[in-house]
Amino acid sequence: MTGRERRIRTVAKGKYFIDTFGCQMNVNDSEKAAGLLEADGLERTGTAQGADVIFVNTCAVRERAAEKLFHAVGRYKALKKDTPGLKIAVGGCVAQLQGKEILDRAPAVDVLVGTHNLQDLTRLLHDARQSGESHSALDTKADAFSIPAEVVSHSSPTRAYLTVVEGCNHVCSFCVVPRTRGREVCRSPESIVAEVRSLLDRGYHEVMLLGQTVNAYRFGDTDFPDLLRLVHDADDRLWRLRFTTSHPEHVDEKFARCFADLPRLAPYLHLPVQSGSDAILADMRRGYTAREYLARLAVLRRHRPDLALTADVIVGYPGETEEDFGATCRVVRESVFDGLFIFLYSPRPGTTAIRKPDDISDAEKKRRFKVLNEQQQRQQRSRNQGFIGQVEQVLVDEVAGGEAKGRTPHFRLVHFDVPDDTTLLPGARVDVEIRDAFPNSLRGELVPSLN
Repeated sequence: MTGRERRIRTVAKGKYFIDTFGCQMNVNDSEKAAGLLEADGLERTGTAQGADVIFVNTCAVRERAAEKLFHAVGRYKALKKDTPGLKIAVGGCVAQLQGKEILDRAPAVDVLVGTHNLQDLTRLLHDARQSGESHSALDTKADAFSIPAEVVSHSSPTRAYLTVVEGCNHVCSFCVVPRTRGREVCRSPESIVAEVRSLLDRGYHEVMLLGQTVNAYRFGDTDFPDLLRLVHDADDRLWRLRFTTSHPEHVDEKFARCFADLPRLAPYLHLPVQSGSDAILADMRRGYTAREYLARLAVLRRHRPDLALTADVIVGYPGETEEDFGATCRVVRESVFDGLFIFLYSPRPGTTAIRKPDDISDAEKKRRFKVLNEQQQRQQRSRNQGFIGQVEQVLVDEVAGGEAKGRTPHFRLVHFDVPDDTTLLPGARVDVEIRDAFPNSLRGELVPSLN
């Protein structure tokens, strides 16, 4: 019997459905919510239809975040006619940012739970059932790490997320995270190592450490490179260690040496640049210039030349001139990223940038997106073609219909066919010879095992 099966009571009290928007941290929060609901006797269902509890986990970073929430609640509200006891709970950053305004605008919502209050979810649902009224918990000073590790119902069969830092101390003009998640709070290294070991006990061999600015981690005298070494050396059953998301300000020699010294630390780093214009970077309050960002990449690659790098970029930020955009294109070209996430700027409630005029037209934002994306796609295709003929180790994420896909240590996505006479399950490590390359993925052929 698995840990998840032990958490579900013999007689289920109903079904739950979770709708998650946003980043890996939201995915991890939804995994915590799933575990709490399962411990309360509910079973997961893949559709909202017929669910007794629907939990909408929101993200305030994405465009039109509040509208997406209210559209979702509108759809789920209609289900209450067929399931009179259905309770709708809303959590995440939009819940924290807008608070009880959500209840005023969407009275179908029964429970509102803030970013630090997920541990109260089942209690609030019980209260809502008993009283017939809505209930909320929105205290950002609550302990965000109080949910036991064994409760978390991880959604991936191969890699487990583990939040080590909650909140952010940076004050980027476009970002709402400091308002929705609060200032940085770090877990103790002892509790992190203990949870990693518990994940290994449950069969996970890849662990990803999470934080809005994960490499800002500090607990007492232990900084993030120290934490990486502690986790890396904790147990030989760990195959791959990853982390996200990092901030350039916290990249230095000590941090970079980890990629050279720790063989199980995956050679992959997501390091948002946001812009290549010094004027825009200063207005964004990012804390570095384009030259300083490129210098940090040079330090990283000196210690790990094959390091795979991805980044975020915002186009159409207020006041961004054609010269500013050209500088971004140059920095992206010089950085030689393995992947790039490009966002069209849009004003976000709760940010300082919302006070600036949104003076770049939607059409121009889309044009800049297209120009930068086409440049990056050409670069990615060229880089990926260099892997044709090489054998890559792939950790299998999914097997379906005679085809499998998984990730290399460098986090490259690989698709390959599974022969009829081969049994392959998610979580396996296999060798795949790369036969074709595309901008965002590779395709290969399974190398027969000698065992």
